[in-house]
Amino acid sequence: MCGNLRYKFIIACVVFIIFSLSATLCFSQPLYPSIRFLGAAQMVGGSCYLIDTGKIRVLVDFGLFYGEHEAHNSVIEFDPATIDFVLLTHAHIDHAGRIPLLYRRGFKGKTIGTDATKTLCGANLKMSLELAKREGKTVYDFDDYERMMDHFMAVSYDQTLNLSSDLSVRFRNAGHIMGSAIIELWIKNKDGTVKIVTTGDLGNSNLPLLENPEIIREGDYILVESTAGAIRRKDTGFDAFGDEIKKTLKRGGSVLIPAFALDRTQRLLHIIGKLKRQGIIPDETPVYVDSFTAREITKIYRKYGKYFNPEARAHLSSGGDPLSFPNLHEITSRDAIARHERRQAAIYVSASAMLDHANSPRHLEKMIENPKNMLAIVGWQAPGTPGWKLQRGAKTIQIPIEEYTDGKTDMRYVEKRVRMKVKTFEVFSYHADGCQILTWLSNFSKAKEVFVVHGDRENALGLAGMITKKLGFKASAPERDAVSHLSGRGQDYEIRKAPALCAGMETVERSRNISDQ
Repeated sequence: MCGNLRYKFIIACVVFIIFSLSATLCFSQPLYPSIRFLGAAQMVGGSCYLIDTGKIRVLVDFGLFYGEHEAHNSVIEFDPATIDFVLLTHAHIDHAGRIPLLYRRGFKGKTIGTDATKTLCGANLKMSLELAKREGKTVYDFDDYERMMDHFMAVSYDQTLNLSSDLSVRFRNAGHIMGSAIIELWIKNKDGTVKIVTTGDLGNSNLPLLENPEIIREGDYILVESTAGAIRRKDTGFDAFGDEIKKTLKRGGSVLIPAFALDRTQRLLHIIGKLKRQGIIPDETPVYVDSFTAREITKIYRKYGKYFNPEARAHLSSGGDPLSFPNLHEITSRDAIARHERRQAAIYVSASAMLDHANSPRHLEKMIENPKNMLAIVGWQAPGTPGWKLQRGAKTIQIPIEEYTDGKTDMRYVEKRVRMKVKTFEVFSYHADGCQILTWLSNFSKAKEVFVVHGDRENALGLAGMITKKLGFKASAPERDAVSHLSGRGQDYEIRKAPALCAGMETVERSRNISDQ
């Protein structure tokens, strides 16, 4: 009797142990596929999403963080050696700026992006690294940058790549900057196929030169940016920009346009050329571009003219240049400053965009106390920068002037009264506004979930709410380090398109962009 009880007890213990171990193993196994939001989640900087199929691990972007989040730039929350590929949406620093750090820490795989993105990364990351070295903020060196470029695999739009037995990807035109891409990913598993669509940054369709974002019609899980938030821009044309320049030149003043070297300068050249052809800006007005990096990037844009929109391509094929016009002078910084001595009304396009380094502060010093002149702000101004202060009506300003001595950079400050006219032109934003995002999403007939990323908390949550309200999709704004399981068996939410998609959306003259570069 006792023997039987002892035997039954032992059997029960064994069964319990086996069940416990099985349950532990079952519930501790990660669910695949999954996505981990490592950056640009309820924030803009540090764009990075880790997609794990169970067989292969890929990153979509690995960008630099900004401002209060800069401490994250040297931190990697995973082992880079376990990553198989980096899929890069485009060449902006907040998407590409930390990829060389992966190679420094053991990543040996390919970085994949379009041909134009590869070339632009070469120029933009080199400039960023040189600036970081001057400021003492480097997290990698030139050897790491070279390793990235050596491992960069360039692809064409609409080309399907089979990265493994369970993952295929395709790059589509995002219309944001030259070479920018929406990335489609197909993941196969026992439940079937799950499709992810990540927009990267979607272009502003009101801004000419490049193609509009490609329309995508199918996807289970969609990552969409929210830089501008749930707003609709009031200004969608360039009439006001042209009129203000015309008035400035007519009264004998000059125009200073501080601009990002990548894409903003090229769009400006295209628009100024159109305004000259329309007679709004006189042909004889000299336009000086003094950024070496901007000039190099303009050459790259000309090289990849196949990505221009039909109007710009037609201009190119007829022997013209959509990035040139009469009296355009691409000159050195020193020569551009010397042009002020001629006392001739002119347009100066200069780096930096926020008037906090490079040559644009030197122009500002020459121009700020003349009420005939105009400062045209065409990009986001970081809080605390000279451009931000001027945009908000500062009466006096400390202008930072860089001095180079024996390979070192020192900063001196010149205080000036603000007498020139200061105007902001939001129409130059690279990013689709909330109305354009909703319109783009409305091409999907159904989706399991829309993840709203790449926007500060207010913008991301606001746009997620608008997507659910207007389209009927499940939408969320993941926090940083959140993980989502991407089930092929998840519920599909059918589109419920509102009759007036953008009705009731806040209309603003200046978006609440936290970053627009």
